[in-house]
Amino acid sequence: MPTPHDLGYRSLFAHPELVRELITDFTSFKLLDEVALSAFERVNPAYVSERLSARQDDIVWRVRIGDEFLYVYILLECQSGVDRWMALRMQTYIGLLYQDLVKRHELSPGLLLPPVLPLVFYNGFPHWSASMDLAGLLMHAPAELAALQPTQRYVLIDQQRLDRTALEANASLLALLFRLELSLFPEVSTDVLPALTTWFKESPRPACGARFRYG
Repeated sequence: MPTPHDLGYRSLFAHPELVRELITDFTSFKLLDEVALSAFERVNPAYVSERLSARQDDIVWRVRIGDEFLYVYILLECQSGVDRWMALRMQTYIGLLYQDLVKRHELSPGLLLPPVLPLVFYNGFPHWSASMDLAGLLMHAPAELAALQPTQRYVLIDQQRLDRTALEANASLLALLFRLELSLFPEVSTDVLPALTTWFKESPRPACGARFRYG
């Protein structure tokens, strides 16, 4: 069932300022709060293994922090049901990312793999019930094998269940767009659109603002 306002999430997260807002405002991670937008670089996620490829709709950014890079993998689950195997999928996609970095010789001088922040952005209506830890999908292993089992976690951003009060108190563009997506028509007309209009008038980032101008 489509929501009243299709914001085009892939287009949203093609902008570094909105990716930074997604992380700083809607997760507990603060390491990108003071990172300049010029440190963000979009990465093509269409790397392919022999039988499996990352989805074209997934979004990958790398962010320079000091002398190193952090990779941000955003897996979009828009208008879809809950995927029980999400933790396994995320592990697979990050593995493909790592293999591609090795193949392209894009590792640090120490030949170490970079850290990855794995995000799942979900805007479906069913409650997200999938395990956010690969361990929740594995059978119990004998004690002597437990330390050898694979691990993977991801961060879930569940748009339908964002705190409405916190959204209303947040004046960032992404928060306003989320409110536009989640609001009923009367609230859109009386509250959200005026706030968006004010943001666009005052925004120091015309390129981003022009892309999402309404009306």
